[in-house]
Amino acid sequence: MKRLHIEVKGVVQGVGFRPFVYNLAQNLNLKGFVTNTSKGVTIEIEGERVEEFISKLQNNPPPLAKIYSIKKTELSPNNYKTFEIIESIDETGFTHVSEDVSICEDCLRELFTPTDRRYLYPFINCTNCGPRYTITMKVPYDRPNTTMAVFKMCPECLSEYKDPSNRRFHAQPNACPVCGPQVRLFVKEGSALTEIENPIPEAIRLIKEGKILAIRGLGGFHLCCDARNEDAVKELRKRKKRSNKPFALMSPSVEAIEKFCFVSDEERKILISLMRPIVLLRKKPQCNLPEALATNNAYLGFMLPYTPLHYLLFYYPAKGGDSSSFSLLGMTEEGISRHFVPRNESKTDTTQPYKDNSALRSSAFSLQPHFDVLVMTSGNISEEPIITKNEEALEKLNNVADAFLIHNRDIFMRVDDSVVRELEGRIYFIRRARGFVPKAIFLKEELPEVLGAGADLKNTFTLIKSDYAIMSQHIGDMENLETIEFYEEVLNNLKAVYRTEPSAVGHDLHPMYFSTSWAKDYAEKKCIPAFALQHHYCHIASLMAEHGLDELFGIAFDGTGYGTDGTIWGSEFLYCTLKDFQRLAHLRPVSLPGGENAIKECSRIALSLIDDAFGEDMDLIKRLSLYKVVSEEKIRQILKIKRISQFSPLSSGMGRLFDGVSSLIGVCHYNTHEAEAAIALESLIEQGMEFSERDCYPFELVNSLEGEALVIDYNLMIIEIVRDFLKSEANPICHSERKRGISLISWKFHNTIIKIILQLIEHFRAKFGFDKVGLSGGVFQNVYLVRETIKALKKFGIKPLYHINTPSNDACISLGQAYIVGKRIKT
Repeated sequence: MKRLHIEVKGVVQGVGFRPFVYNLAQNLNLKGFVTNTSKGVTIEIEGERVEEFISKLQNNPPPLAKIYSIKKTELSPNNYKTFEIIESIDETGFTHVSEDVSICEDCLRELFTPTDRRYLYPFINCTNCGPRYTITMKVPYDRPNTTMAVFKMCPECLSEYKDPSNRRFHAQPNACPVCGPQVRLFVKEGSALTEIENPIPEAIRLIKEGKILAIRGLGGFHLCCDARNEDAVKELRKRKKRSNKPFALMSPSVEAIEKFCFVSDEERKILISLMRPIVLLRKKPQCNLPEALATNNAYLGFMLPYTPLHYLLFYYPAKGGDSSSFSLLGMTEEGISRHFVPRNESKTDTTQPYKDNSALRSSAFSLQPHFDVLVMTSGNISEEPIITKNEEALEKLNNVADAFLIHNRDIFMRVDDSVVRELEGRIYFIRRARGFVPKAIFLKEELPEVLGAGADLKNTFTLIKSDYAIMSQHIGDMENLETIEFYEEVLNNLKAVYRTEPSAVGHDLHPMYFSTSWAKDYAEKKCIPAFALQHHYCHIASLMAEHGLDELFGIAFDGTGYGTDGTIWGSEFLYCTLKDFQRLAHLRPVSLPGGENAIKECSRIALSLIDDAFGEDMDLIKRLSLYKVVSEEKIRQILKIKRISQFSPLSSGMGRLFDGVSSLIGVCHYNTHEAEAAIALESLIEQGMEFSERDCYPFELVNSLEGEALVIDYNLMIIEIVRDFLKSEANPICHSERKRGISLISWKFHNTIIKIILQLIEHFRAKFGFDKVGLSGGVFQNVYLVRETIKALKKFGIKPLYHINTPSNDACISLGQAYIVGKRIKT
């Protein structure tokens, strides 16, 4: 007989880990106990088949569990008589909080089974699905520590909760229509709100009528309307004051999405994953959806339903709840087995390996859905955080929504939807939030407890605890009080959950960033050191953290970052170590006439580029499309301002070059949201186009005046782009041929950037001898640029390193800051 004391760390609470251990021990005739602690899960196991227990624990854990480490200590026998699940132990230490996940197949089946007691119940869940992070107030993850504490379980729910063989054993959000949360619908009638009975069917009716609804979801409110209704889409955009920023879309199945977009096998897998992110997908030529959903954009952001309420909005039975025509897809045995795993309605063998059949549920029902696509965009105003509270929604969204579908399960931690692309068969983050936070990033060594405060745009922060980096969800742009309050709210929560108190803080070098001033104030209050770190250095350092490196040659392409010389950087070829970095090459700086105004008005950058390449040539400018949108008087004013350095800062940002070229060829003259012009430029590249070194524009590499870095002079490229554009404008050809000509200019421009990368890598590889290159910065969220750069680097014999756990945009900055500070303090 053998007895082991086992400590398991990882995501092991709220994921069915204890019932799994209990049933495994019973099957192997082992005795002892299992309990949650603030460090993870502790097990004592005694018997003849202990090694078999360890093997199954490691190799076949529950579906949502993520084991990071297992520590075993052999003890003398204790002669346990039974195996028990005992009360949680709260002690010094920390455990990982599970991410929120979508409804599972079992619950989805029950949701639409008329004989089930949870039939059409919008809050159905079990140990394998539902809310986690958004309702967790503190650890251990037990019901009293969640927002479900106010709902007392009825006898039937309590019986399930206490039964280790039931899949709802210790499912903290467990509830039913008798004892759990409820939905309510309020409709605006003049200045008053009237509550309506039958909230979900009535909500469906209102959406069909073209109304806009505010719907309380898992991590906050969504604003919803029928995406096929162009008037409703335009009205939502008008009321929300969102200009051209794309709306997120939700469809009931992958098959529905395929009506509008191309979906590869890899993209399908991401769509149907338990995390259910928004996936950016290429539009089909005959998309037949309003252009107002995503103006000048070749991509749409689609997600599948992830809560019971979402499924009910699509599939709620008609005829007053009569579901006689509502059946599982394929009434044949083959059809049912193709979409669901046959399981006992209430019991689950929790010792068996989990089979991920989420791929089979993408089209779960034969009944025609009420909608094939809905707008499901974040419920907020302007750039404020997503709204979570009913009262706040009724106040702030009063002039946006026609009705409010609310519920009374509180959201403790607000979390937006995640946004991703597919890259090399895996998730490539645009926004990391619901479904992925607060999943920790494993570091290869233990580091001191520090904080990376992040940047000002697309802010996140990062805490380091032991050998983990814990990144916050997407916070947003640090430009208003509400966002800063949200930042502090999440920070205080994660500090408490992970029981950490930073001993130092890293922040951006930019003296005017809100995040910089916040970090300095925080460091002063806490009496801890603050480290000012250059923006693009931290971009590359975040890759070093993800890939466990102490040095890296990296390329950081973005729009704006404060340089060590006080100018605006953003096209950086850097050699980085933990102590410092070398700036090896960058674009020739361009003047931004009017400073910040030029970032929004791309035409100002286009004029600056023309002036640098051709001089003040009004005859040339009059032949360009920007002359149709900018008056001659204003053009002359802009060119005059360009020559006054105090009003026209220099920028070497790659994002600014993309903006300028976009305006130059008449694609986009004004950024109504970040990177709009660059996205429109990328969207011109036709599907199937690949990098061609022959199809590029000329450029020059010259030594800088200081002699410290190579400068990429792109004047020759601008000259050729203008010539190609004027040729396409001059030829009396049809619209499609002209569009093809503009598309080729965009393609050649992108190819030129890739060729610049290859040429500089060839130059610096001889000097530094590296065999891998990091790619970071918001510009590398351009799918053509990042994919073709990766392919070109591999052919070049270089291993490309890109972001796996965090976006390449400024959301990754905090990880780089924390990593540098942690490593410097340790050494």
